[in-house]
Amino acid sequence: GHPHHPHAPPPPLSLPRQPPNAPRTPPWVMSSLLQLAFARAGREWGSFSRVPPLIRRTLSSSSSSSSSFSTCSSKAWKLPSASSSLFRRQGKRGWKLAAAAVAVGAGFLASATRAPAECIGGGVSFINSPESLVTEAIDGLVMSQPGLCRLDGYPEVKVVVRSDWIQPRNAHKVAVISGGGAGHEPAHVGFVGEGMLTAAVSGDVFSSPSAYAVLAAIRSVAYPGGELQRRARKSPGVLLVVKNYTGDRINFTIAAEQARAEGIPVSMVVVGDDCAIPREKGVTGRRGIAGTCFVHKIAGAAAEAGRSLEAVTEEAKSAAGCIASVGVSASVCHIPGRRESKRIKPGKLEMGLGIHGEPGTKTVPKEPVARLVKDMRKLILNSSPERSYMSLKGEDRVAVIVNSLGSATPMEISIATKEIMRDLRSMGVVIERVVTGPLMTSMDMAGFSMSILKLPAEKLPRETMLLRLDAHTNAPGWPRGGGALTEHNAYGNIYPLEPETRKTWYRPAHLNASGKTMERIINNAALALYNSERELTEWDLKVGDGDCGTTFKLGAKAALHDLSGYPLNSISDTLEAMGSTVAKSMGGTSGALYRIFLLSLCATTRAKEIDNMIGDAKMDDQAKLKAISDAFSIAVEKLSTSGGAAEGDRTMLDALIPAARSLQGSVDTGAPLIAALEKAVAAAEVGAEATKEMDARAGRSNYVPEHVLRKTPDPGAKAAAIWMRAAYDAFRE
Repeated sequence: GHPHHPHAPPPPLSLPRQPPNAPRTPPWVMSSLLQLAFARAGREWGSFSRVPPLIRRTLSSSSSSSSSFSTCSSKAWKLPSASSSLFRRQGKRGWKLAAAAVAVGAGFLASATRAPAECIGGGVSFINSPESLVTEAIDGLVMSQPGLCRLDGYPEVKVVVRSDWIQPRNAHKVAVISGGGAGHEPAHVGFVGEGMLTAAVSGDVFSSPSAYAVLAAIRSVAYPGGELQRRARKSPGVLLVVKNYTGDRINFTIAAEQARAEGIPVSMVVVGDDCAIPREKGVTGRRGIAGTCFVHKIAGAAAEAGRSLEAVTEEAKSAAGCIASVGVSASVCHIPGRRESKRIKPGKLEMGLGIHGEPGTKTVPKEPVARLVKDMRKLILNSSPERSYMSLKGEDRVAVIVNSLGSATPMEISIATKEIMRDLRSMGVVIERVVTGPLMTSMDMAGFSMSILKLPAEKLPRETMLLRLDAHTNAPGWPRGGGALTEHNAYGNIYPLEPETRKTWYRPAHLNASGKTMERIINNAALALYNSERELTEWDLKVGDGDCGTTFKLGAKAALHDLSGYPLNSISDTLEAMGSTVAKSMGGTSGALYRIFLLSLCATTRAKEIDNMIGDAKMDDQAKLKAISDAFSIAVEKLSTSGGAAEGDRTMLDALIPAARSLQGSVDTGAPLIAALEKAVAAAEVGAEATKEMDARAGRSNYVPEHVLRKTPDPGAKAAAIWMRAAYDAFRE
């Protein structure tokens, strides 16, 4: 209500929620209701700028204002007097009728264009408010992109425009506009830029923008190059690229007609590329989904090249007629502030669902992407009379979009891309271009879609279309890279490794005493690590990323495999060979650090010329102990300086440093070799166990809360203690 108005209306009516399957009210009824309401409001307020803010927000907050906004210009209040007389004769009762007209018309229009209720949810969202979701997102985009600006008209007008469009160099260029409901980012505002869209019109989430907003966008870009062209009324024209949804088509059509009436040349191309919709569904036709991005790019590049409105329109129509798409998802999208859907059950996927969460054509069990992609391709190429949208045969040439629908990760999209390319090539189809990434999303939907653009068979039109796809654009939402594919791409651009410069190792025909001992030590230590995979993983799942057990298991397995080829009679050569094994089998930080450790032991052993010290009868135990202590201490020091950690930081060094210190102490006291080694191993085990009470200052555990670290040892330190105990047992034999 507007309390200061002398004829303030009563409180808003509480209307019953429309049943999900209720018939839609005809558009002319909705339009009439709103026109009658505006006629009364026009008499009371005089102009739209004087409408009370509450009612303005109500009318502009949903797609229900699509037809109302087309009448909200200066002409909106000059409706035939007969329209308003109906209310005027009712006196105060006329306010109730007007309020009811607005409310009912708004409610029916909103229900006609809003996504199904079950597709909306309340997932985790990093926002300030659901009400300002779209405008804040647009502000963030234009604030971070110097090539973009927005029209001043929030909340009714949410339009992003190229900031360089007023430059004289653009005076002869056709403008390309697209848009639709928000929630599909980067489409459509992220595609504004040189070589793509001139402007994009956004509605609220999954709601068509109003005709008023579309008209504002047309007017803002119809006269590129500045005021001179505007005064001369010379417009190169505007192309509207519209996805095939009823609300979008109606509002863009209204705006186009109004613009034409103002003397602006406007053409419109409607894109419907969804193969999930059979022809028998009625007059609505196929939905526009991610394949529309092909049309954005082709039309935008043609306009940037200076082609006429007729030529740009023809290129856009040609592309739109050759696109087929289908999507699949494991979840329905979530809209902040609305309830969550449970429609798609765990372990299931929906194929053919819409980008607003509309139910798919069928539900299928989760399966490997290779099989899923084949099912999607079969749906696209379905030759039955009710579909038959596209046919492909060997030697046909295509471009492909693999689009994330929201929360499908880059890794998942890359895997899907690989399978799509393999599947199409198995048919003999030639893939000319591939575009991947989030292009037309559905909020946070966990799925992807594939779009196929069948290129013309004739060489000149095909090369023109490829030229448009390859043309430069600085639109922030269009993926960089891409370009023409080569023969190398057919199998993933695989190039041979460079010839290795490392030595080739061979097992000696006869093992000496040192060789036999080395074989026992390596075998024992590797088996111990291999068998400890489960407990190492359990510890690492609590305090790290969970890969510690697997990493050591892979290294141990590789060492056991390579053991038969190690030059065991030479300690230094064996340590170097083990470093190569670790390099190829153990990833992550652990693999890198252990290679440093082994190579340092190798270098010290060679430098001190103690390659055969284990079996050297001339070398007493004290000399052997000192050699082992020196080599071990140097290697541990190398680890500390390389990784930046020290004792007490809760890393593998908390086992290795106490062992090195114990060895040095045994050298100083002249302890027997076996006793010294036993004492060093025990020190390592005590140090590893003590990590339970340490605060992490290095490694992955550094990011884990302190209360999680308590009572769980560091898995790297425990692994060091495990292999040291196993190596000692083998040496003692």
